[in-house]
Amino acid sequence: MASDTRKVLDIKPVNTLGSLRLPAITLFLCLIGASNHILAQNPILPGDHPDPTIVRIGDVYWTTSTSGNWAPEFPLYHSIDLRHWIAAGPVFSHTPEWASGSFWAPELVVDHGRVLVYYVGRKRGGPLCVAVATAAGPAGPYTDHGPILCQPDGSIDPSFVRDEHGLPFLIWKEDGNSEGKPTPIWAQQLSGDLLHLIGSKTQLIVNDPASWEGGVVEGPYVFRHAGRFYLFYAGNACCGAACHYAEGVARADQLFGPWEKDPANPIIRPNAAWKCPGHGTTVETPSGRDYFLYHAYPAVGAVSLGRESVLDAIGWDSKGWPTINSGHGPSGGLLLGEAAGVKKPFVDNFRQPILDPEWKWPIDHAPIFYTGNGRLVLESSADEVPAFLGRSLMTSAYVATVGVNTSGGAEGGLGLIGDAETRLVLSIKGNRLEIFRITSKSREELWQTELGTAAVVWLRMSSGGNAEAIFSYSLDQKQWTTAKEGVSLAGLPPWDHGLRLGLVSQGPKGTRASFVDFSLDTKN
Repeated sequence: MASDTRKVLDIKPVNTLGSLRLPAITLFLCLIGASNHILAQNPILPGDHPDPTIVRIGDVYWTTSTSGNWAPEFPLYHSIDLRHWIAAGPVFSHTPEWASGSFWAPELVVDHGRVLVYYVGRKRGGPLCVAVATAAGPAGPYTDHGPILCQPDGSIDPSFVRDEHGLPFLIWKEDGNSEGKPTPIWAQQLSGDLLHLIGSKTQLIVNDPASWEGGVVEGPYVFRHAGRFYLFYAGNACCGAACHYAEGVARADQLFGPWEKDPANPIIRPNAAWKCPGHGTTVETPSGRDYFLYHAYPAVGAVSLGRESVLDAIGWDSKGWPTINSGHGPSGGLLLGEAAGVKKPFVDNFRQPILDPEWKWPIDHAPIFYTGNGRLVLESSADEVPAFLGRSLMTSAYVATVGVNTSGGAEGGLGLIGDAETRLVLSIKGNRLEIFRITSKSREELWQTELGTAAVVWLRMSSGGNAEAIFSYSLDQKQWTTAKEGVSLAGLPPWDHGLRLGLVSQGPKGTRASFVDFSLDTKN
């Protein structure tokens, strides 16, 4: 495999690795992985992490994934063993001004000492576009250069490769399926600074409607092995309960083909633990072993959790075709949809003046908040628009708890949010406690009660993994009262993302709700 097409750069950029601290057992696991086959503990990143990309820089792996309409855009994680990951903040701390949302399919690239991310956004008033940002190191800060490609039908899923002559190319999908058209995968040369397209585009492959691919091929990633180019790509419907995604591969001797699709496609199929796998990139370990990082829905809890990042080694058959887990679908996983690596609860006591990087918010509704000294203050901006801070669910069976003080005049709650217009919340305002569901069409009150006076009311939301929620509350954090059981989560998740669980403040502009001692734990 030619080094100029691998996602590896054996340098350590200045000021990017200083915060990396992992326990001795992790260092031991890293040494094992460097010399032997890494045993995937899938998902390696539980929760909603679709369309993942990965690079290795020196001894450190970096990944990010689609963030959709959640900010900050493109969460970064780093690891030294491909199993234990640390959040490192986002690619963009502020939403790029040129785009209105749909921040999809980032592709991290290290090439001749440069670090770039090609990504997708929807141009304000226009189509989906491919854009690019650059940084001195993978942790950023990133400088956004804006869109470099905006086809009328939409341009998505960018990746990068150098051809047999060493020339740089952008690979992407034209989003024809959004208009009922074919979906070609294109290649076009990049300028020397990798920030502009030059020349004309060339089609590499296109979907075959009569095959497993259906109306879509997308998520292209090209790399070289034994003198050949291999194009990994996903096909069919990516998302939601009715998805039929899978991963295929094609090969060619030159970048412009002719391309031959593997007769064994799709090479990654669903199995008992995982459904709709696809859209990934490769990375090489220091020992020279290639791995494929991609996403898949857990077979149980798929709608709530979204598409999780999974990892498998790349093997090769006798005819020179790559194989993943011997054709048996994604490895690992639990049939209950729980992440094997998630053992400890997440606890946020809000003692630090900086918000934990796992908290997110809807792009068009950036909240005003203050954190530190043991509380998070979330300020309302308008009566109709709630302020929301949320986290991806890590398992389909969970319990979340938080203390709420509404003396600042706002309604404060704990709940699930699908997007800016869809949420299910247990909320308190003054002495009234209620459960409500909001969609783009209506607000439905499911339960309510009057409470006595209390400085802090404790709220709890849990699920047993059955797409239903249980709400309860307490005035002393000792005796808990069930508010409502069996609340359906149907209709909450958007088509392309899992749910976020988090904190809600709503009321007249400038009013506030305060939160203390948030925890999110696996429910046994």
